[in-house]
Amino acid sequence: MSQTYNNYGFNYQPVPGFYVVLAWLLAILPSLWMPIRLTRASQLAYWVLYLTVIIPSIFVPLFVGLNRPDEIVPLMVAMCAGAGILGLGYLFPLRSFRFFTISPTTFWTGFAILAGACTLMIVVFFWGNMHLVSFADIYDLRNDAQDRGPVLNYALMWSYGAIYPFLIAWGLYFRRWLLFLLGSLGQVLVYSCFGTKASLLSIVFITGLYGLFRLKRGTFPLKLVWTVAGIFFVLCAIFLAEGEEADVVTLLLMFLVMFRSFGLSGLLTGQYYYFFQHNPHTYFAHLKVVNWFVHYPYHYVLGTEIGYYFYGFQLDTTAHFWATDGLAALGLPGILLASAVCAFLFWIIDSAAARHEARFAGLVTFYATYSLANLSLFTTFLSGGLGLLVLFLYVLQPATGAPRARSGAMQKAVTPALGMGAVGIEASPDTA
Repeated sequence: MSQTYNNYGFNYQPVPGFYVVLAWLLAILPSLWMPIRLTRASQLAYWVLYLTVIIPSIFVPLFVGLNRPDEIVPLMVAMCAGAGILGLGYLFPLRSFRFFTISPTTFWTGFAILAGACTLMIVVFFWGNMHLVSFADIYDLRNDAQDRGPVLNYALMWSYGAIYPFLIAWGLYFRRWLLFLLGSLGQVLVYSCFGTKASLLSIVFITGLYGLFRLKRGTFPLKLVWTVAGIFFVLCAIFLAEGEEADVVTLLLMFLVMFRSFGLSGLLTGQYYYFFQHNPHTYFAHLKVVNWFVHYPYHYVLGTEIGYYFYGFQLDTTAHFWATDGLAALGLPGILLASAVCAFLFWIIDSAAARHEARFAGLVTFYATYSLANLSLFTTFLSGGLGLLVLFLYVLQPATGAPRARSGAMQKAVTPALGMGAVGIEASPDTA
């Protein structure tokens, strides 16, 4: 990372062995209480956040040299404690809601109307300006899209954060490939309009997680950890073998995996920690509504303010919720508070999805909850589409475990609403 992305801030400063050992202990400690079997929908997100945010936030700030190692220790402890608070949330029993259930026909009709309206809005506003560009050119595409104003914000974020991932997950889990194709094409549409790498990567991530579900041997968390470790090992081996002559494909994979998916969250943790040691906290004034009552002390929005401070130009460095809703708002105590709020949010998700098979609900909500690695809690839940998915799971009749004899009747209910054939529902073949 330091060789390839030093200009982004990934400096490497050797630290005494004591701090390295401490970092390893604090990074491993949460795995002692984290669930080995997925019994709730949010536990999938819990493991993903642990791997992509908690562990990098313990190691990366220690080595980039923004603070002395002894100053990083409280941050490492706070991140480990935050993981513990998330785990405590699973000790509370789920709420037995009186579910407001609607028929499959009504649900899919409403879903089709919402999806169609959002898609139509995107197509109309971006007609003539849709381009499939390389990752190197996405920021030009994104700047052009932002010039059109904030009108499309909800349509875009609900589409690629909730609606299209829902179709992808449903299509995979119940082997309805037309739904999977529609969801995937929707994500490609969003990428061609707004240049969001995340919309394309969601197809890969959701499909990869489903593939791990399909593997019969071993528990899911262990399969996830070993898969990530294997990807790291292969990429590092290829990079070392190619040396300074690494080809474009290797560099792209290194960027997507090492930099974007894992390393960046740790770097941003260190930057937010350093920045708010020397500048005023926001006291949640970076959130809309709160800033009506609390003065926001900065000129730019939070992510741009941090980016301008470290890079000298207006770069968006929006970070995970522990940084934005934690460090930015209150400092280290904010990490603990943000963890408690997130635990409550996970409890709401699990209660709303209690009727559904945990792996299905986890797959449906995964991409929206993974947004917590890049956005604040409130943005993720409201405009990011997580709240919409919770509503879907709350009103949707459970499909897992449905007898095959009923699938034909349910297919007849679903097909008219979607205007397509062979979109019935049946039990997942890997449901135990």
